Amino acid sequence: MKVIVGINTYHADSSACILVDGKIIAAVEEERINRKKHFSGYPIKSIRECLSIAKKQDIEITDIAFNTKPSSNLFSKCIFWLNNFSFKRNYLTKRVKKKFYIKKLLFKEFKLNKNIKFHYIEHHLAHIASAFYPSGFKDANGLSIDGSGDFVTLAISECKNNKIKIIEKTNFPNSLGIFYHAMTQFLGFKNYGDEYKIMGLAAYGNPKYFDKIKDNLFKDNDLSFFELNLDYFNHHRNNFKYIADESLIIDTIYNSKLLDLFSIELNNYKNKDLFIKDFASSVQKVYEFFFQKIIKKISLNKFSKNLVFAGGCALNSSANKLITNNKSLFDNVYIPFAPGDNGGAIGAALVVSANYNNEIKNSGSPYLGKEFSNNEVKNILESDDYKDKLDYKLIKDDDELFKSAAKLISEGKVIGWFQGKMEFGPRSLGNRSILADPRNPNMKNIINMKIKRRESFRPFAPSVLEEHQSDWFESNFINPYMSSLSEVKHDKRKLIPAVTHIDGTARLQTVNSVYNSKYTKLIYNFFLLTGVPILLNTSFNENEPIVMKPEESLNCLLRTDMDAVFINNYLVKKI
Repeated sequence: MKVIVGINTYHADSSACILVDGKIIAAVEEERINRKKHFSGYPIKSIRECLSIAKKQDIEITDIAFNTKPSSNLFSKCIFWLNNFSFKRNYLTKRVKKKFYIKKLLFKEFKLNKNIKFHYIEHHLAHIASAFYPSGFKDANGLSIDGSGDFVTLAISECKNNKIKIIEKTNFPNSLGIFYHAMTQFLGFKNYGDEYKIMGLAAYGNPKYFDKIKDNLFKDNDLSFFELNLDYFNHHRNNFKYIADESLIIDTIYNSKLLDLFSIELNNYKNKDLFIKDFASSVQKVYEFFFQKIIKKISLNKFSKNLVFAGGCALNSSANKLITNNKSLFDNVYIPFAPGDNGGAIGAALVVSANYNNEIKNSGSPYLGKEFSNNEVKNILESDDYKDKLDYKLIKDDDELFKSAAKLISEGKVIGWFQGKMEFGPRSLGNRSILADPRNPNMKNIINMKIKRRESFRPFAPSVLEEHQSDWFESNFINPYMSSLSEVKHDKRKLIPAVTHIDGTARLQTVNSVYNSKYTKLIYNFFLLTGVPILLNTSFNENEPIVMKPEESLNCLLRTDMDAVFINNYLVKKI
């Protein structure tokens, strides 16, 4: 028996997973446990949680796979280091040391078999593996785009016969991911992972600065997909911290030359809000310009009519519509539920498993975290922390549970939905979700202001029954992980205003009973009441990592204006 632990560390969203003979049993992000958003340190608690879920002992682990290979791309690294190295203080060297130190730390924290094998898997190989092996495709073009990993920012591969062969790379410091991150910082969104705010904001503006950004921040280069004009950036300089440490304090990627380039616009305070919207729109279009360039070359390669896509940039659902809604490029597209660095833990483990010729099983389900029994939930509800604050009742019949929840939603209530195993990845997919009525035109503002407490421009996603997708949306792309945008049909937009973005698009989730029976039944019951087979779905949190434990969902209920929470078969309300 092969028990393989996959680990992502010292990239954002530290995580761990366990595969047993090719089957993914568990996967957890460290932030869900320590409650530190995008935590990038060692995922020791995640490993313990995965072992607990899988019911495995430390000694049973046969292999540990890391989604990094510090010895890879040495020639490119050496050239860069020769130009930028400082013996006084070099962050890159410290980071490499920390990646190697984890092997020593694991022996300290766990009772590992002395014959255990360690595998260092190149970062982008792990990304592509996290998409290819779960896709079920016999062959595929593989694509990975992110900020940077093992000194590479883009990788293209040919995937066939259970093997992945990388055929082309773009090296650091040229990076579409870092470009997008820099522009996010420039607009005032300083936290790591804020790029999705630019995607949401882009729909409110016009790309009037497209040429100015592309022509100044990029160089003309016919020999590569893109080349940054590094005069405008800092990330290539010595001691720049991109993923600094567990605190995720990121240095400023852009420099004063970008401020000078847009000094007129920045000093025109009357039009500042319009500038921000137009700049966001322009950034998105510049990214899409180069993304299309990459995709076109891959499609002309004629290796396969399938595409698998991972890496942090695969979370750009706005750009992804260029491949998911265009059958002339590829017949099939697969983007995994965790395309970012968190999913690299799964990808690294899958590479090792494939090398052992294990058949990959059950790797398309994102529901890989901990679940709680009704008895556990009852004990929590009856504890001193909640017994005087909350009212609850047990609904033993599942059908009655779905009817009760659907009715509350149809009456304009906002509910928390805490069911089964926790999702792995950045998005709530119906097990740790806040749900509401998509028909209510005020619902977006209600949730943004009173529950999520976030920017008013940010949209919410619709979860739609898969069999009704084509009735409401222009895309037929099966989208269980909210990977891509789709146009909402014109005659339906006024019916579901809470999940229709200002440009008429929506980042939908297609739902079926194979992956999530309970969530499917809930949406179906709402459909019976309203004639709308859709729910508004957003992550169950409030400016924190998505809830993992019942206590966290109850605390969220108590401190927000949420109306109720369904935890397993318990309906919970505030007293």
